[in-house]
Amino acid sequence: MYIEELDLENFRNYEKQQIKLIDGINLFLGDNAQGKTNIIEAIYVCAFGKSYRTLKDTELIMFGKDYCNLFLKYNKNNSSIETSFYIDNINRKQIKNNEIKVKKIADYVGEIPIVIFSPESLDIVKGSPTRRRSFIDMICCQMSKSYIICHQEYMKCLKMKNNILKKDSIDRNYIEILHEKMSVYIKNIVEQRKNIINKLNEYSQNIQKSITDDKEEIRLEYETDFLGKNEQEIKKYLDEHLYIDELRKSAIKGIQRDDLLIYINDKEVSKFGSQGQKRTALLTLKLANFEILKEEKGEVPILLLDDIMSELDSNRINFLLKYIEKYQSIITTTEDTFVRNIENIKISKVSNGRLEN
Repeated sequence: MYIEELDLENFRNYEKQQIKLIDGINLFLGDNAQGKTNIIEAIYVCAFGKSYRTLKDTELIMFGKDYCNLFLKYNKNNSSIETSFYIDNINRKQIKNNEIKVKKIADYVGEIPIVIFSPESLDIVKGSPTRRRSFIDMICCQMSKSYIICHQEYMKCLKMKNNILKKDSIDRNYIEILHEKMSVYIKNIVEQRKNIINKLNEYSQNIQKSITDDKEEIRLEYETDFLGKNEQEIKKYLDEHLYIDELRKSAIKGIQRDDLLIYINDKEVSKFGSQGQKRTALLTLKLANFEILKEEKGEVPILLLDDIMSELDSNRINFLLKYIEKYQSIITTTEDTFVRNIENIKISKVSNGRLEN
Protein backbone atom coordinates (compact mmCIF):
# COMPACT_ATOMS: atom_id res chain seq x y z
CA MET A 1 0.00 0.00 0.00
CA TYR A 2 1.03 3.62 -0.36
CA ILE A 3 -0.29 7.10 0.35
CA GLU A 4 -1.40 9.10 -2.66
CA GLU A 5 -2.39 12.42 -1.09
CA LEU A 6 -2.39 14.28 2.22
CA ASP A 7 -4.39 17.48 2.74
CA LEU A 8 -3.95 19.70 5.79
CA GLU A 9 -6.26 22.47 6.95
CA ASN A 10 -5.49 24.53 10.06
CA PHE A 11 -3.13 21.79 11.24
CA ARG A 12 -0.19 23.05 13.32
CA ASN A 13 1.43 25.71 11.10
CA TYR A 14 -0.35 24.65 7.88
CA GLU A 15 -3.38 26.77 7.04
CA LYS A 16 -4.15 24.94 3.81
CA GLN A 17 -1.83 22.55 2.02
CA GLN A 18 -2.29 19.69 -0.45
CA ILE A 19 0.57 17.19 -0.66
CA LYS A 20 0.83 14.67 -3.49
CA LEU A 21 3.05 11.69 -2.71
CA ILE A 22 4.79 9.16 -4.93
CA ASP A 23 5.15 5.43 -4.35
CA GLY A 24 8.82 5.86 -3.52
CA ILE A 25 10.92 8.23 -1.42
CA ASN A 26 9.18 11.50 -0.54
CA LEU A 27 11.76 13.89 0.89
CA PHE A 28 10.72 17.06 2.73
CA LEU A 29 13.66 19.44 2.94
CA GLY A 30 13.95 22.56 5.05
CA ASP A 31 15.37 24.31 8.09
CA ASN A 32 14.25 23.43 11.59
CA ALA A 33 10.85 24.66 12.87
CA GLN A 34 9.39 25.08 9.37
CA GLY A 35 6.77 22.30 9.57
CA LYS A 36 8.48 19.18 8.27
CA THR A 37 7.70 17.07 11.33
CA ASN A 38 4.08 18.26 11.19
CA ILE A 39 3.68 16.31 7.94
CA ILE A 40 4.92 13.13 9.66
CA GLU A 41 2.62 13.82 12.59
CA ALA A 42 -0.41 14.35 10.30
CA ILE A 43 0.07 10.92 8.72
CA TYR A 44 0.45 9.35 12.17
CA VAL A 45 -2.77 11.03 13.33
CA CYS A 46 -4.63 9.66 10.31
CA ALA A 47 -3.32 6.16 11.10
CA PHE A 48 -3.87 6.12 14.88
CA GLY A 49 -6.51 8.77 15.50
CA LYS A 50 -4.16 10.58 17.86
CA SER A 51 -0.77 12.31 17.92
CA TYR A 52 2.51 10.92 19.22
CA ARG A 53 3.68 14.43 20.17
CA THR A 54 0.86 15.61 22.43
CA LEU A 55 -1.89 14.14 24.58
CA LYS A 56 -4.23 17.05 23.81
CA ASP A 57 -5.89 16.83 20.40
CA THR A 58 -6.76 20.54 20.51
CA GLU A 59 -3.04 21.39 20.34
CA LEU A 60 -3.09 20.15 16.73
CA ILE A 61 -5.26 23.14 15.74
CA MET A 62 -3.48 26.12 14.19
CA PHE A 63 -3.24 29.07 16.57
CA GLY A 64 -6.24 31.37 16.19
CA LYS A 65 -8.38 28.78 14.35
CA ASP A 66 -11.44 26.91 15.62
CA TYR A 67 -10.78 23.49 14.07
CA CYS A 68 -8.41 21.41 11.98
CA ASN A 69 -9.05 18.90 9.20
CA LEU A 70 -6.85 16.17 7.80
CA PHE A 71 -7.60 14.20 4.65
CA LEU A 72 -5.53 11.22 3.52
CA LYS A 73 -6.01 9.10 0.41
CA TYR A 74 -4.14 5.81 0.16
CA ASN A 75 -3.98 2.92 -2.27
CA LYS A 76 -4.61 -0.53 -0.87
CA ASN A 77 -4.84 -3.58 -3.13
CA ASN A 78 -5.22 -1.26 -6.16
CA SER A 79 -8.19 0.54 -4.59
CA SER A 80 -8.18 4.14 -3.37
CA ILE A 81 -9.38 4.62 0.21
CA GLU A 82 -10.00 7.96 1.90
CA THR A 83 -9.73 8.73 5.59
CA SER A 84 -10.30 12.00 7.41
CA PHE A 85 -9.69 13.42 10.87
CA TYR A 86 -11.49 16.43 12.39
CA ILE A 87 -11.05 18.12 15.76
CA ASP A 88 -12.36 21.47 16.98
CA ASN A 89 -11.40 23.69 19.89
CA ILE A 90 -14.10 22.26 22.17
CA ASN A 91 -12.64 18.79 21.62
CA ARG A 92 -15.30 17.42 19.27
CA LYS A 93 -13.50 14.75 17.28
CA GLN A 94 -14.45 12.68 14.28
CA ILE A 95 -12.64 10.10 12.19
CA LYS A 96 -14.07 8.77 8.94
CA ASN A 97 -12.88 5.96 6.70
CA ASN A 98 -14.41 6.04 3.22
CA GLU A 99 -17.07 8.45 4.57
CA ILE A 100 -18.05 5.96 7.31
CA LYS A 101 -17.69 7.33 10.84
CA VAL A 102 -15.27 5.36 12.99
CA LYS A 103 -17.06 4.51 16.25
CA LYS A 104 -14.35 2.46 17.95
CA ILE A 105 -10.67 3.21 17.49
CA ALA A 106 -9.92 -0.51 17.96
CA ASP A 107 -11.79 -1.18 14.72
CA TYR A 108 -9.64 1.34 12.85
CA VAL A 109 -6.04 1.18 14.08
CA GLY A 110 -3.97 -1.00 11.76
CA GLU A 111 -5.83 -0.02 8.57
CA ILE A 112 -2.83 2.15 7.67
CA PRO A 113 0.21 0.27 9.01
CA ILE A 114 3.14 2.58 9.71
CA VAL A 115 6.64 2.45 11.16
CA ILE A 116 7.88 5.74 12.59
CA PHE A 117 11.56 6.47 13.12
CA SER A 118 12.71 9.72 14.78
CA PRO A 119 15.60 10.94 16.97
CA GLU A 120 13.31 10.42 19.99
CA SER A 121 13.09 6.76 18.99
CA LEU A 122 16.58 6.28 20.43
CA ASP A 123 14.90 6.24 23.84
CA ILE A 124 13.62 2.78 22.91
CA VAL A 125 17.20 1.56 23.22
CA LYS A 126 18.70 3.85 25.85
CA GLY A 127 15.67 5.17 27.76
CA SER A 128 13.23 3.83 30.31
CA PRO A 129 11.14 0.62 30.04
CA THR A 130 8.13 2.83 29.30
CA ARG A 131 9.49 3.64 25.84
CA ARG A 132 10.23 0.00 25.04
CA ARG A 133 6.74 -1.06 26.14
CA SER A 134 5.26 1.66 23.94
CA PHE A 135 7.29 0.33 21.00
CA ILE A 136 5.96 -3.21 21.51
CA ASP A 137 2.42 -1.96 22.17
CA MET A 138 2.43 0.06 18.95
CA ILE A 139 3.23 -3.08 16.93
CA CYS A 140 0.69 -5.18 18.82
CA CYS A 141 -2.06 -2.59 18.39
CA GLN A 142 -1.55 -2.54 14.62
CA MET A 143 -1.73 -6.33 14.56
CA SER A 144 -4.66 -7.08 16.86
CA LYS A 145 -7.94 -5.40 17.78
CA SER A 146 -8.21 -7.66 20.82
CA TYR A 147 -4.87 -6.31 22.06
CA ILE A 148 -6.13 -2.72 21.93
CA ILE A 149 -9.29 -3.63 23.84
CA CYS A 150 -7.45 -5.69 26.47
CA HIS A 151 -4.87 -2.94 26.98
CA GLN A 152 -7.54 -0.25 27.30
CA GLU A 153 -9.55 -2.29 29.79
CA TYR A 154 -6.48 -3.22 31.81
CA MET A 155 -5.45 0.45 32.09
CA LYS A 156 -8.96 1.36 33.30
CA CYS A 157 -8.74 -1.30 36.02
CA LEU A 158 -5.23 -0.14 36.94
CA LYS A 159 -6.42 3.44 37.31
CA MET A 160 -9.28 2.32 39.55
CA LYS A 161 -6.91 0.23 41.66
CA ASN A 162 -4.47 3.11 42.10
CA ASN A 163 -7.30 5.44 43.11
CA ILE A 164 -8.38 2.98 45.82
CA LEU A 165 -4.79 2.53 47.05
CA LYS A 166 -4.45 6.27 47.60
CA LYS A 167 -7.36 6.30 50.06
CA ASP A 168 -6.90 6.09 53.84
CA SER A 169 -9.22 3.07 54.02
CA ILE A 170 -8.51 0.44 51.35
CA ASP A 171 -11.22 -1.93 50.11
CA ARG A 172 -9.18 -5.10 49.61
CA ASN A 173 -12.21 -7.11 48.44
CA TYR A 174 -12.87 -4.67 45.62
CA ILE A 175 -9.21 -4.71 44.60
CA GLU A 176 -9.28 -8.51 44.46
CA ILE A 177 -12.33 -8.29 42.18
CA LEU A 178 -10.30 -5.96 39.97
CA HIS A 179 -7.43 -8.48 40.06
CA GLU A 180 -9.78 -11.13 38.67
CA LYS A 181 -10.56 -8.92 35.68
CA MET A 182 -6.96 -7.79 35.26
CA SER A 183 -5.69 -11.36 35.19
CA VAL A 184 -7.71 -12.05 32.02
CA TYR A 185 -6.28 -8.98 30.31
CA ILE A 186 -2.74 -9.66 31.53
CA LYS A 187 -2.71 -13.18 30.11
CA ASN A 188 -3.82 -11.94 26.69
CA ILE A 189 -1.41 -8.99 26.66
CA VAL A 190 1.61 -11.01 27.77
CA GLU A 191 1.01 -13.74 25.19
CA GLN A 192 0.73 -11.22 22.36
CA ARG A 193 3.75 -9.22 23.51
CA LYS A 194 5.80 -12.42 23.74
CA ASN A 195 4.71 -13.45 20.24
CA ILE A 196 5.79 -10.09 18.78
CA ILE A 197 9.11 -10.12 20.67
CA ASN A 198 9.84 -13.61 19.30
CA LYS A 199 9.25 -12.33 15.77
CA LEU A 200 11.38 -9.23 16.42
CA ASN A 201 14.16 -11.54 17.62
CA GLU A 202 13.96 -13.61 14.47
CA TYR A 203 14.15 -10.68 12.05
CA SER A 204 16.54 -8.59 14.14
CA GLN A 205 19.29 -11.19 14.20
CA ASN A 206 19.62 -11.28 10.40
CA ILE A 207 19.31 -7.50 10.00
CA GLN A 208 21.89 -6.76 12.73
CA LYS A 209 24.38 -9.13 11.14
CA SER A 210 23.86 -7.49 7.73
CA ILE A 211 24.43 -3.99 9.09
CA THR A 212 27.56 -4.97 11.06
CA ASP A 213 29.06 -7.50 8.61
CA ASP A 214 28.45 -10.35 11.07
CA LYS A 215 30.40 -8.58 13.83
CA GLU A 216 27.45 -8.10 16.16
CA GLU A 217 24.68 -10.36 17.37
CA ILE A 218 21.49 -8.93 18.83
CA ARG A 219 19.22 -10.73 21.27
CA LEU A 220 15.91 -9.64 22.79
CA GLU A 221 14.38 -10.84 26.04
CA TYR A 222 10.92 -10.18 27.43
CA GLU A 223 11.00 -9.35 31.14
CA THR A 224 7.65 -9.93 32.86
CA ASP A 225 6.27 -11.58 36.00
CA PHE A 226 3.47 -13.33 34.17
CA LEU A 227 4.85 -15.42 31.32
CA GLY A 228 3.50 -18.97 31.38
CA LYS A 229 0.96 -18.26 34.12
CA ASN A 230 -2.74 -18.96 33.70
CA GLU A 231 -5.45 -16.53 34.87
CA GLN A 232 -5.80 -18.10 38.32
CA GLU A 233 -2.05 -18.00 38.89
CA ILE A 234 -1.89 -14.36 37.75
CA LYS A 235 -4.68 -13.35 40.13
CA LYS A 236 -3.01 -15.20 43.00
CA TYR A 237 0.27 -13.42 42.26
CA LEU A 238 -1.44 -10.01 42.27
CA ASP A 239 -3.31 -10.82 45.49
CA GLU A 240 -0.13 -12.02 47.21
CA HIS A 241 1.68 -8.76 46.39
CA LEU A 242 -1.18 -6.47 47.40
CA TYR A 243 0.57 -5.66 50.69
CA ILE A 244 3.40 -4.03 48.70
CA ASP A 245 0.87 -2.00 46.72
CA GLU A 246 -0.69 -0.86 50.02
CA LEU A 247 2.68 0.25 51.39
CA ARG A 248 3.56 2.14 48.22
CA LYS A 249 -0.03 3.37 47.64
CA SER A 250 0.41 2.40 44.00
CA ALA A 251 0.20 -0.80 41.92
CA ILE A 252 3.72 -2.22 41.80
CA LYS A 253 3.01 -5.52 40.07
CA GLY A 254 1.48 -5.63 36.60
CA ILE A 255 2.22 -5.52 32.88
CA GLN A 256 2.85 -1.78 33.26
CA ARG A 257 6.25 -2.86 34.65
CA ASP A 258 7.25 -5.17 31.78
CA ASP A 259 10.43 -4.50 29.84
CA LEU A 260 12.18 -5.47 26.61
CA LEU A 261 15.85 -6.20 27.27
CA ILE A 262 18.17 -5.65 24.30
CA TYR A 263 21.57 -7.35 24.17
CA ILE A 264 24.40 -6.96 21.67
CA ASN A 265 27.07 -9.66 21.91
CA ASP A 266 25.48 -10.69 25.23
CA LYS A 267 25.87 -7.20 26.79
CA GLU A 268 22.82 -5.10 27.63
CA VAL A 269 23.00 -2.28 25.14
CA SER A 270 21.28 0.36 27.31
CA LYS A 271 24.03 -0.01 29.96
CA PHE A 272 27.11 -1.07 28.05
CA GLY A 273 26.51 -0.25 24.37
CA SER A 274 28.34 2.52 22.52
CA GLN A 275 26.36 5.30 20.82
CA GLY A 276 26.99 3.58 17.49
CA GLN A 277 25.69 0.27 18.81
CA LYS A 278 22.56 1.95 20.20
CA ARG A 279 21.82 3.58 16.85
CA THR A 280 22.42 0.30 15.03
CA ALA A 281 20.16 -1.56 17.46
CA LEU A 282 17.39 0.99 16.91
CA LEU A 283 17.74 0.75 13.13
CA THR A 284 17.58 -3.04 13.44
CA LEU A 285 14.45 -2.97 15.62
CA LYS A 286 12.61 -0.56 13.33
CA LEU A 287 13.38 -2.58 10.21
CA ALA A 288 12.34 -5.76 12.03
CA ASN A 289 9.12 -3.93 12.98
CA PHE A 290 8.65 -3.14 9.27
CA GLU A 291 9.14 -6.79 8.27
CA ILE A 292 6.68 -8.06 10.88
CA LEU A 293 3.91 -5.73 9.72
CA LYS A 294 4.64 -6.54 6.09
CA GLU A 295 4.47 -10.29 6.72
CA GLU A 296 1.54 -10.40 9.12
CA LYS A 297 -0.72 -7.87 7.42
CA GLY A 298 0.16 -8.86 3.86
CA GLU A 299 0.84 -5.25 2.84
CA VAL A 300 3.77 -2.88 2.92
CA PRO A 301 3.78 -0.43 5.85
CA ILE A 302 4.45 3.27 5.36
CA LEU A 303 7.87 4.37 6.63
CA LEU A 304 7.97 7.72 8.44
CA LEU A 305 11.57 8.90 8.95
CA ASP A 306 11.70 12.19 10.82
CA ASP A 307 15.15 13.84 10.68
CA ILE A 308 16.75 10.51 11.44
CA MET A 309 19.58 10.85 8.93
CA SER A 310 21.34 13.29 11.25
CA GLU A 311 21.58 10.44 13.78
CA LEU A 312 23.19 7.92 11.41
CA ASP A 313 26.61 7.68 9.81
CA SER A 314 27.03 7.23 6.05
CA ASN A 315 27.21 3.42 6.23
CA ARG A 316 23.95 3.14 8.15
CA ILE A 317 22.28 5.71 5.89
CA ASN A 318 23.30 3.76 2.79
CA PHE A 319 22.07 0.51 4.34
CA LEU A 320 18.73 2.09 5.24
CA LEU A 321 18.21 3.67 1.80
CA LYS A 322 19.06 0.40 0.07
CA TYR A 323 16.62 -1.42 2.35
CA ILE A 324 13.69 0.93 1.71
CA GLU A 325 14.26 1.84 -1.95
CA LYS A 326 11.40 -0.41 -3.14
CA TYR A 327 8.86 0.98 -0.68
CA GLN A 328 7.14 4.27 0.09
CA SER A 329 8.80 6.41 2.70
CA ILE A 330 8.30 9.93 3.95
CA ILE A 331 11.59 11.48 5.04
CA THR A 332 12.25 14.87 6.63
CA THR A 333 15.72 16.38 6.65
CA THR A 334 17.67 19.63 6.75
CA GLU A 335 20.02 18.53 3.95
CA ASP A 336 19.70 16.22 0.95
CA THR A 337 23.25 15.18 0.03
CA PHE A 338 22.59 11.56 0.99
CA VAL A 339 19.91 11.11 -1.71
CA ARG A 340 21.65 12.63 -4.72
CA ASN A 341 22.08 9.26 -6.42
CA ILE A 342 18.59 8.00 -5.59
CA GLU A 343 16.03 7.50 -8.33
CA ASN A 344 12.27 7.33 -7.68
CA ILE A 345 12.36 10.29 -5.33
CA LYS A 346 10.31 13.46 -4.95
CA ILE A 347 11.89 16.38 -3.10
CA SER A 348 9.72 19.15 -1.65
CA LYS A 349 11.07 22.20 0.16
CA VAL A 350 9.24 23.24 3.32
CA SER A 351 9.24 26.86 4.48
CA ASN A 352 7.01 28.25 7.22
CA GLY A 353 4.16 25.82 6.68
CA ARG A 354 4.25 25.92 2.89
CA LEU A 355 5.60 23.51 0.28
CA GLU A 356 7.76 24.54 -2.66
CA ASN A 357 8.09 21.64 -5.12
